[in-house]
Amino acid sequence: MNKSLTLIALVGALTALPAFGTEPNGSAKDAWITGKIEAVFVLNRHLNAFNIDTEVTDGAVHLTGKVESDVDRDLAGELAKGVEGVASVDNDLTLDAKARAPASDQASAERPFGEWVEDTTITAAVKSKLLYNSNTDGLQIDVDTRGDIVTLSGEVGSAEEKALAEQLALNTDDVDEVRNRLVVRRAD
Repeated sequence: MNKSLTLIALVGALTALPAFGTEPNGSAKDAWITGKIEAVFVLNRHLNAFNIDTEVTDGAVHLTGKVESDVDRDLAGELAKGVEGVASVDNDLTLDAKARAPASDQASAERPFGEWVEDTTITAAVKSKLLYNSNTDGLQIDVDTRGDIVTLSGEVGSAEEKALAEQLALNTDDVDEVRNRLVVRRAD
């Protein structure tokens, strides 16, 4: 399947869940909202979704990370507010001129735009698997993709969760290698 069609199908699936009466509840609903917000950010040509972290608790969204300008910060906040199920948005995005969205001319300087779209599609697919698996805390796992190589980073609760996250990523279409940089949280 074409990569851009996969991303569109993912966004469509996230949007269609309530129509089929299968709207999630509790932490599953928060994961569903997170996925929708991150998909909106990925599809917005003005934002670099990889620089924005989204946490959702009981419908309350907390945005952290970096954006290029005040306009981008406000745009991210307004886009998040527009997602169904969002109760409030706490926008703690900071400004960094290096956080520029990968527009087609910038993307081609680093890598071709088509590759960027493919990598973004793979990242969205892996993130969705991590969010929807009840045994992984997808909100705490960062996913980055470059040329069919996925890098997982962040903290997880156990060695088993670390291994499961790696296997979920490896079982995603078009993923050839997973660099598992997840760290197991120490028990207090």
